Amino acid sequence: MNKSDRADMPKIRIMEPAATMPEWALLQRSLMTLMNDSVHLLLDNYLTPEGEYFWPDIEDFQTYAYSNVDNAFESFHSWPLFYLLGGSSRFLSLAHRQHDVLLRQFSRLKKKDLGIDEAYAALTGRDTLIVNEYLPDIDWMHQGEAAQLFYLLNLADPDHESNRVRSLKFAAFCTNEDDSLPEPNYDPVNRVFRSSLIGSNGPAFCKFDRPYGYSSWMEPYGLAFHDVPGVRTPHDLKDPDKADRYGEVYGRRMRNADTVTNLMATSMVLNAYLHTGEEKYRRWVLDYIEGWRERYAVSGEIMPDNAGPSGIVGETMDGKWYGGHYGWTFPHGFPFIGDALTIAGENERMLTGTEGRLNWVREQLDMLISHAVKDAEGRLLLPQKHGDCGWFEFRTQNPSHAARVYMDTFSDEDKELLFKLRDVTNNTWERISAQFVNGKTMGGQYHAYIHYLNGGYPDYPASALRHSINQVYSQLRKLREELQGDEREWGYPPDNEEQYEELREVTRQINRKYNKRFSESTVHSYFQTFLLYRSTVTTEALVHLTMGGLPPVYNGGLLQVSVRYYDADRGRPGLPDSVSALVSSVQREEITLTLCNLHPYESRRLIAQAGAFGEHQFKSVQWLPEEEEQPMTINGRWFEVELGPGCTGELRIMMNRWTNQPSYATPFQ
Repeated sequence: MNKSDRADMPKIRIMEPAATMPEWALLQRSLMTLMNDSVHLLLDNYLTPEGEYFWPDIEDFQTYAYSNVDNAFESFHSWPLFYLLGGSSRFLSLAHRQHDVLLRQFSRLKKKDLGIDEAYAALTGRDTLIVNEYLPDIDWMHQGEAAQLFYLLNLADPDHESNRVRSLKFAAFCTNEDDSLPEPNYDPVNRVFRSSLIGSNGPAFCKFDRPYGYSSWMEPYGLAFHDVPGVRTPHDLKDPDKADRYGEVYGRRMRNADTVTNLMATSMVLNAYLHTGEEKYRRWVLDYIEGWRERYAVSGEIMPDNAGPSGIVGETMDGKWYGGHYGWTFPHGFPFIGDALTIAGENERMLTGTEGRLNWVREQLDMLISHAVKDAEGRLLLPQKHGDCGWFEFRTQNPSHAARVYMDTFSDEDKELLFKLRDVTNNTWERISAQFVNGKTMGGQYHAYIHYLNGGYPDYPASALRHSINQVYSQLRKLREELQGDEREWGYPPDNEEQYEELREVTRQINRKYNKRFSESTVHSYFQTFLLYRSTVTTEALVHLTMGGLPPVYNGGLLQVSVRYYDADRGRPGLPDSVSALVSSVQREEITLTLCNLHPYESRRLIAQAGAFGEHQFKSVQWLPEEEEQPMTINGRWFEVELGPGCTGELRIMMNRWTNQPSYATPFQ
C-alpha cells in the first residue's frame, strides 16, 4: 500500500493541544506496546525456528482427542486482527508465515481417520491432515473456528495474491466449482450440503460407516441420540456391540443430513465476494440462507437443526426437527445454533441492507425463555438442548447472541432482552467479570460494554484496558511456569492405557528432540489445542473501544464494527503510532469518536472508514463542542483526520448503516 494523498477525501485538522491526556488513551497505547513485545516466548519456545509445530518421530502420529488440526490455525487468529487495530506490522508478517507454514506442514502429515476410501485417498494424495490447502472432512463449527485466521488475514491484507487465490478456491469447495472434489459438497437445487461433514475431500460419507466408540471428550456432552437400545450414556459405547448399534443409527441419520450450523459456511463464500464483487458468490450466500429461512417458516417457532437430501426437515431423522450434527441435542445445543444464525444474519444484512435479518436469533431466545425456570437465587435458567426427553441442560444464558442482536437494531427492546437474560447474582453490567472470559477469545464482556454505550459504567474504557493488560501478564506468567515443567490442565484426557503410554513416549521425544522440559499434561494440551490457550494477544477491548463494535463470532463470523482506521502516512491499516481512539457512543445513525495523539512533537494522519468492509456510509462529521464547528459533509466511506502533537478531538459522526456493498477496497487503491 502507498500513503494516501487523495485530494478528493474530506479532511479535518485537529491542532489544539490538550491540557491533559485521558487515562484510557494512555492505557490503550500501553496495552498495544505490551502486546507488540509479548510474542517472543511463544515464537522461541513453542515453535521451530521455521514456525512449524513440534512433532514426534512416530509414524502416522495423530493429535489427541481429534485427528483434525483446526486448533493449530485458531492459535494465531488474533494476530492479523491486532495488526488491523494498529499493532506492529510484524504481526501481519508472522500471521502470513504461520498460515503458510502450517498449510505445508499438515499437507505432508498423514491422516488416519479419512473421510473417503483409504486406497483412493493414498492414490490421489488425499490422505493428509490438510488436502488442497484446506481441512478435508470436518464440520463447519470447526471449519469456522479455523477460518478466523484466514478471514482476518484477508481483511488485513486484501492485496496478498496467494490468499486471494485461496479465497476463490476455498469458496469453490462450497459452490462445487472446484473440479478436484471427488464428489460435490453442495446440492444447489435443494439448497443443502450433502453431509454433516464436508471439506476439500468432498462429503465425508465414509466417516459414518463405522462403529461409534467411547472417547473421553464425550463426557461433558452426552449422546446425540437416546433411542438406541442399550445405549444410555457414553460409557455404554465401550461395549463393541453397542458401539456397532449406535454407529449404525448415527451413520444412517447423519450421513446424508445437512445441519443448520453449516450456515457458518456463508462467510467463506462471502469472503470470495469481498475480493471480487461477483454476483455468483452473493447469490450463493443468499440462496443457502433462504433455504434455511423457508425451513424455519414451515417448522414454526423453533429453528430445525437438520435437513435431508431433499431439503426436508427430519428426512433422515425419523421426522424429528432435532438431532442434527452440532444441533439441538448434541454436543452443545443452542450456543452454536445461535452462532450460525447470527453469522448468516450478519452476512445477509451486509449483502442486502435489509433489516430484521437477526430476528430469528431473538425469536429463538424468546422461545427458550418460554421454557425457562428460575432457581432458588432468582436466576433465569434457559434450556440449551432438546432431545426425546424434551428440553434439558438449563443454565444462565451467555449474553453474546442477545448482544449481537442489539448491535444490529440498537432498539430498547433488544437492550431489555439482554438485561433480562443477565445473572442477577453476578453484576456483569458495572464491572469486568471473569465469568464471561472465553479462553479462546480472551473476551466476553458484553453486558459491561453495552451498558457503557448506553450511558452507564463510565469507567469501562479504563477498566477494560487494565483487564486486558493483566490478561497479557497472566498469560506470560503461565507460559514461563509451563516452560519450567509445571502441570497444565488436561482438557480431554487420554481414553486408555495405550494412549497414556503413547503420551509418555511423545513427551520423551519432544523434550529430547527440542530440548524442552514439558510435563506430560503440557504435551497433551499442546497436541490437543496447540497454542490456542497460550496466546498473549487480547483484542476485545480494542475492538470495543476503537471500532465501536464486537469482535467476530468466533465460529466463522466476519468483523462487524462501526469504524476502522488506516495510517495515512504509512499506507497500512490500523491506528497510527501514538494515536488512541475511543468510540464512546454507538447509535443507529451516529457515533461519537474521540481521537488523541500522544506524541509530544509529531503530527499524525489517519483515515476513518465506515464499517469493516466499507458497508456503511458517513454522512457528516462535526468537531465538538457543537458551537465551535459546523458539520462537514462526507457522503462517503472515508475521511481523513490530521492530529497535531499532543492534540485531542471529539467528533460526532452521522452515518447510514449497511448502505454500500461490502468489499476489501481500501482508500489507497
